[in-house]
Amino acid sequence: MSSKSTLCSIFGIESSSRVDAHYEGARTHLLNSNEILRRTSHEQELYANYIAAGEPAGPTIYSSKGEHFTEVCPSLKHFIDHELKLDLKYFGYMEYSFGLEEHRQILKKLMIRHHELDDELVKPEDFEVGCLMNSTRLIMFDLEWSKYLDEQKPEKIDLVIINTQHNPTGKQWSLDVVNFLMDLAWKHESYLLIDDAYYCVHDPRVEIVNTLKIWLKRLAQHKNSAMATRWLHTHPFGKQFNCNALGMAMISSSPQLMAQLNTFYWHHSYLNGCVNAEILCQWLSKHQHDAEQFIVDNGMEIARKKNFVCQFMEQELSYPSTSLCTGPSTSYLIFEVPLIYSQDSTKKKSEIAEQFSDDLYYATGVMLSGDMFTHAEVAAYVRLHLGSDPANIEEILRRFKAAGLNYHMKHKLGVAPGLAERLLTKLHNLVTS
Repeated sequence: MSSKSTLCSIFGIESSSRVDAHYEGARTHLLNSNEILRRTSHEQELYANYIAAGEPAGPTIYSSKGEHFTEVCPSLKHFIDHELKLDLKYFGYMEYSFGLEEHRQILKKLMIRHHELDDELVKPEDFEVGCLMNSTRLIMFDLEWSKYLDEQKPEKIDLVIINTQHNPTGKQWSLDVVNFLMDLAWKHESYLLIDDAYYCVHDPRVEIVNTLKIWLKRLAQHKNSAMATRWLHTHPFGKQFNCNALGMAMISSSPQLMAQLNTFYWHHSYLNGCVNAEILCQWLSKHQHDAEQFIVDNGMEIARKKNFVCQFMEQELSYPSTSLCTGPSTSYLIFEVPLIYSQDSTKKKSEIAEQFSDDLYYATGVMLSGDMFTHAEVAAYVRLHLGSDPANIEEILRRFKAAGLNYHMKHKLGVAPGLAERLLTKLHNLVTS
C-alpha cells in the first residue's frame, strides 16, 4: 500500500510526521494521571500499564472507536486554519435545541440533496431538519423517555433502529431487511430511529440503500398514519468528514416530534453548540464541491484499505476469509479472535474478545475495541478502525505479524517481561488489600 494516495497527503507533510501525529493524538486522549478517575475507562487503565512498562512494542496506535487525528477532511482543516470568521452572535445559548434558523436552512438543503428527496416528501407540515449538537445515543435516550408520554404498553416494541450501512460489520442491509424492520415498527406503532451515521462513508462503486427516502415514500402512501410523528433520522458529520470532535449531525423528523424532543433537552442541559454548527455550516456553504469530493475520495480510500488488510491477514496471518467481516460501508473491519482464545468454554464471547484485545495491545501497542462490540454469542470478534493514515495501517499489520498473531497460533499472545511484572504486582496488591 502506498502512503502517497490523495488522502495521505493531507497536510503536505511526510508520512512519518502523520504517524507521529497519531501517536500524539493517542497520548492526548488516553492519558489520565488520576488513578481513581481512569478506573472508569478500560482503555486508560490499559494505557497506564503499557506506558509504565516503557511501551515495549512502540507507541500506542489507537484504533478502536474511530480516531481521526490525521485524516480530517483537508478542506475543512484548511478552512478552520485560514478562513474561518466567527461573529459574536454565535457565542451564546440557543433557545431551540436543534439549531439556529440559518443553520437549519443550510442543513435542510444538504439533507434533501444527499438523500435525493422530492418536494412531495418534504412538505413543511410533515418534514423538518435540525442541527444536532450531540450524538445519536442521546437521541435514543430521549426517544425512550418519550414513550412515557404516549403510555406505551410494555408488551409492545418501543423503539426500532435501522442502521442500514451497518456498524461494526460494514455490511449494507438489503431492502428486504429494511422493509421488514419498517413493517415491525409500523405494526407496533413504535418509534423508528434511522441511524445514518455511515450513509456517506460508503464505497461509491456500490449502490447505496437510501433508507430515509424509502421511509418517507411509505409515509406519503399512508396519509394521517400515527407513524407520521413517530420517526427520527440522524445523519452525523463526524464519520463523514472525519471530524468527530465537532459533535455535529443533521437530524430530520416531523415538526411534532422535534418539538416534543425539544422539551426534553431543557430538562438535562442548556442548549449550546452554536460555534461548532457555524464552523461546519460556513464551510459547507463555501466549499460544497470539496465536501462532496471528499465523500467519494474517502469512500474509495477505505475500500482500498479494507482490501489490503484482508489480503494481508489471509496471506500472512492465516486468517480464513470467513473470519474477516467487511462490506461497502463504514471505516471498520471486524475479525474473529484466534482459535486458541475461543477454546475457553467457561467465558462469554465478550469476555474472550476483551482478553484477546488486551493481550494484543500489550503485545503490539495496538488498541482495539475489546468487548465493546461483541454483544452476540455467535463468535468473539474485535473491531479495527481503518480511518488512520495508510502508513499507520501498515505499522499495525507489521506489529501483528511481529508479535506472532495468527489465526491458528498454538499459544496465546505473550506479554513483555516488564509489563508482566507490573500486572502481577497490581494483581497482588488487589488480592492483599
